[in-house]
Amino acid sequence: MPPTMQPPTRPDDLTEETLRRVSPRDALGYARSRGWVQAKRVGHLMVFGRRETGSLDQVLVPTDSQRPDYAERMFDVVERLARFEARSMGPILVDLLNYDADVLRYRVVSTRAERGTLPLMQAIDLLNGAKQSLLAAAHSAILPKRHHPRLNRTDAVQLLDACQMGQTERGSFVVSISCPLHAVDVDQAGPIGDSRPFARRATSLLGRALAELNSAIEEDRINSVVDQTEPVVSANLCDAILKMRPGDEGGSLEFIPSWASSEPLADDRLTRAVMFSADEFTSIEEVYRQLRPVEGLSDKPWIAFVDELKGTEGGTGTREGDVVFTLFDDDELVRAKASLNAAQYQLAYEAHNPTRPLVVRGQLSRGPRVSRLSNITEVRPALAEDINGETVG
Repeated sequence: MPPTMQPPTRPDDLTEETLRRVSPRDALGYARSRGWVQAKRVGHLMVFGRRETGSLDQVLVPTDSQRPDYAERMFDVVERLARFEARSMGPILVDLLNYDADVLRYRVVSTRAERGTLPLMQAIDLLNGAKQSLLAAAHSAILPKRHHPRLNRTDAVQLLDACQMGQTERGSFVVSISCPLHAVDVDQAGPIGDSRPFARRATSLLGRALAELNSAIEEDRINSVVDQTEPVVSANLCDAILKMRPGDEGGSLEFIPSWASSEPLADDRLTRAVMFSADEFTSIEEVYRQLRPVEGLSDKPWIAFVDELKGTEGGTGTREGDVVFTLFDDDELVRAKASLNAAQYQLAYEAHNPTRPLVVRGQLSRGPRVSRLSNITEVRPALAEDINGETVG
């Protein structure tokens, strides 16, 4: 029997409009997938009970979405399921709305996130990291590799394009991504005997990779992840996790998957959440360095946008020093720090605007969180031919 719970409070997001979006088919399918047994129909309600002998628990699922009381009856379903599963009503509603989709949640646990907000740049990094984690897993589902030079395979990009971002949920700062199981028109052929949709193979690999990485760190055996014959954890995935690293000292990152009820999950271990605590990110950086191949420095002009100015004032009254840029490297957004002289810094100061890019020529050394631009020989405003790739690239 589930633990006794107080009646769950009604979240603000359980509006009549949202409750009406839950289809009877999805609610009926969800109930069956959670072990409820269809007993009988009473008017427009389908009565479900439990298999356990002597259980009096019931869920009454409305089957006519056109009735005026449909939203209220669906609220009763959400409330009853929340009581039985000992979960909040919000996540239950999300799962009902995503009967044919896996939902991947990334939760930042920190002092700032407790208020339900994050600094803008950290929130952007969280979204970019979540996006990259799914892309990396999709590529590994197609071809397991320690490092994918480009995350641009057609099926992986098609899956990402079909995903939907859910509203930020209560409980620190939570970003949720809904991945429709049949998002890819023509699935990549899986291993012999594996008939799962490509989306499920990608999301389950992501869950497995994060769980394996987490346990390897906790058990002090990160070499077991690095030395895998068919790598599950890639350098790209580690890079994605590092992008999502909370800014607060002591902050944690939690991965919470919910699997589509329409496609039963074979491995029950993947239902558990995975938590990366603050002191584990150093180990993730080490795994990243070991998985990513050693590359020569790329010396070329880069289209760069100024993110942060961190210079200091010198004796002449001018500023020079570090500037953080966002630039493109192989179709990937990269944050890179560069040390500029006074003249170069002044140009960066004048271009500190998201619509005014610069051309910065230097050597890019990729890092797990912030890369480095060194040996800067040119900083100038970008021209139209630079943007079009005629002089840069």
